[in-house]
Amino acid sequence: MSSKAVIAATSTSDTGSDVSAFPRSMVAGFVKPSNYELFAANGSTITTYGWVTLQPEFGLRRAFPWRFVIANVSQPIIGADFLAHYRLLPDLQKKILMDGKTQIHAKGSADGSEAIESLKVLAIENKYHKILAEFPDLIKATPGARVAKHSTEHYIKTTPGPPVTCRPRRLALDKLKAAKAEFNLLLQEGII
Repeated sequence: MSSKAVIAATSTSDTGSDVSAFPRSMVAGFVKPSNYELFAANGSTITTYGWVTLQPEFGLRRAFPWRFVIANVSQPIIGADFLAHYRLLPDLQKKILMDGKTQIHAKGSADGSEAIESLKVLAIENKYHKILAEFPDLIKATPGARVAKHSTEHYIKTTPGPPVTCRPRRLALDKLKAAKAEFNLLLQEGII
């Protein structure tokens, strides 16, 4: 599922949430529950329904495409994963969101009138919590650009001979549009 939306006006920046989430109630059409589970701060399980690619608009003069978890939450949540990836710094005292890359800031509101659901990838009392806490990269919901910590390069050795080919064909328009959107997202995230 891929689309663009302006969600910044109603979203909540929550540095206590591990992942960014989008309410199931705001997604058009039927979505099936997925096996991926999130946990609230009180330890209760939050059902998820896959992913949706959105581009929040904060008025910071650059694009922020991101893959949000569709979940049973009351409002969109901008989690620590999103804030860290784009170097966005929430200043609660001044009620602004600072872009650490461009030093531009956008006004926000932090009235505290609504309770915010804090989302965790792991249950607090999970027996594997200590082990996974040692390796936080293993449980990141959205992969970012990773730098290799070694000099090993993998390659496939090929032999001379006729190339393996496939007759070129056009993709259906809906599949082409989805493929282009996904490719552009991978480019913007620096994965390719």
